[in-house]
Amino acid sequence: MSELFQLQKAFTEHLRNPDAVPVPAGLDPRRVGIYTELVFNNLQSLLSDFFPTLKGILPIERWRQLVRDFLISHQAETPYFPKLSEEFVHYLSGRQNIGDDPGFLLELAHYEWINVHLFTHQSEVPDKPVPEEDLCTVPIQLSAVAEPLAYTYPVHHIQPDSQPGEQPTLLLVFRDPDESVRFFELQPFTFQFMDTLHDNPGLVAGHWLADMADQMAPRNTEAFIESGVAMLQRFNKQCVFETSRQSVLDNFNSEETRDTSDKR
Repeated sequence: MSELFQLQKAFTEHLRNPDAVPVPAGLDPRRVGIYTELVFNNLQSLLSDFFPTLKGILPIERWRQLVRDFLISHQAETPYFPKLSEEFVHYLSGRQNIGDDPGFLLELAHYEWINVHLFTHQSEVPDKPVPEEDLCTVPIQLSAVAEPLAYTYPVHHIQPDSQPGEQPTLLLVFRDPDESVRFFELQPFTFQFMDTLHDNPGLVAGHWLADMADQMAPRNTEAFIESGVAMLQRFNKQCVFETSRQSVLDNFNSEETRDTSDKR
C-alpha cells in the first residue's frame, strides 16, 4: 500500500468520523477542520432538502447525529448527489430505531424519497389517457412515474405538529402531466389492482375484473364490473395508465405484416 494511498485513506476516515479518527500526521489540523465541517454541512444541507418533514420532526441534535452516523457507517453505491436520498433510505432500513426515534421514521423517509424519485425520474408522464374504448380490452401498464405503496403509518399526513399513530395506509403516488407529484389514498380493492398492474405490466384490466368477480362472487356481477370500470376511468383521467409497450409493438408488427400482405 503506497504512502499516498495510506494518507488518502486516513484523511477520508477522519472526514467521516473526526471525533474518533485523528487528523493524519503532516496535515494542518485547522485546515482539515474547515474541510471536515464543509463536507458535513454540505451533506446535511442536501439531506435536509430531500427530507424536510423528517428533519423538522427530529430534534436538531438527533438529526445531526443521524447525518453523522450515515456518513460514518454507510457505504454509498453511487457518487451522484441526486441519489443520496435513496442511499439514506437504504441506510435507515439497515438500522434499528434508537431511543426516542419515531416508529414511522423509515416509512416517512421512504415516502419523502419516493416524491423526490418520481419528480426527478427521466421517464415522461403519458401525454394522454388510454383511449376509453381500449381501457379494458388492450394490455396496459402503470406509468413509469406512478407507484402503489403500502405503509403502516399515514405518512402523507405526518408533520412536525401532527404525528398520528399506526394506521394502515394505501397510496398511489404519481407525477401528473403538470409535472407535480401527487397522491391518492386507495381502497384495498383499488390498491390490489394497482399493485398487480405494477408487477404485471401488460395486464388486460377487463380480464382482471372478470377474474376478481369469479373469485369474490358478488351478488351482482354486472354492477361489480361496472364499478371496477368506473374506478379505472377515474384514474385513467390522471394519466397513470399507458398502453403496454408490448401491445404497441404487437400492433406495429401487425401493421407491418398487413402492409406487406397488401403489397403482395
